[in-house]
Amino acid sequence: MTPVQIALWTVLGVALVISVVTDVLRRRILDIVTYPLMVIALGVRVWTEGVGDLEKGLISGVVSGVGLAVLLVPGALRGKMGWGDVKLMGGVGAVLGFPAVMAAAAFISLAGAFQAVVTIIWKGEVWDTLSALLRRWAVRARLLSADAAPAAQKHIPYGVAIALGTFWAMWWQKTNSS
Repeated sequence: MTPVQIALWTVLGVALVISVVTDVLRRRILDIVTYPLMVIALGVRVWTEGVGDLEKGLISGVVSGVGLAVLLVPGALRGKMGWGDVKLMGGVGAVLGFPAVMAAAAFISLAGAFQAVVTIIWKGEVWDTLSALLRRWAVRARLLSADAAPAAQKHIPYGVAIALGTFWAMWWQKTNSS
C-alpha cells in the first residue's frame, strides 16, 4: 500500500465511523463529514496522480464517486433514503476509485440486504413487512385502492451498510492486490 492510499483510507475510515455513529444516533449523515471527504479524496488524487484516467487520478475519483452515488439517487428522490447516504457513497467512490468501487457497490448492497433482514427479524417486524409488501403489490395490481392505509416507514441506518460494505471492499482490494 502506498502512503497516499493509507492516508485516503484513514480519512475514509474516520468519515465512515463518524457517519455510522450519527446515522444510528441522529438518523443523519453530516455534510461536514461528506463534503470534506469528497474534496480531500479528489484533491489528493489530482495532487498525486494528476487528471489521470478511469483507473487513477481525478477522473477515476470523479467517475467512481458519481457512479456510486447515483445508485442511491432514486431512493433519495422517493424519500426512502437520505441524501447524506448519497453523499457518503460519493465520498467512498472518490476515495476508492475504479475498479475497487465496483466491489464496494456489491459489498455495500450485500451488507444493506443483510442489515435489513436482521433488523426486521430482530424487531419482530417480519409480518408487518410482508403485509406492507403485499399491500403495495395489491395497489399496483389495482386489487386494492391507493388510499388504503400505508404502512409506517421504518428507519434502517444505511450508513452502517455503507461502512461495512466499504471496509469489506477495502479488505478485498488489499488481499487481491498482493
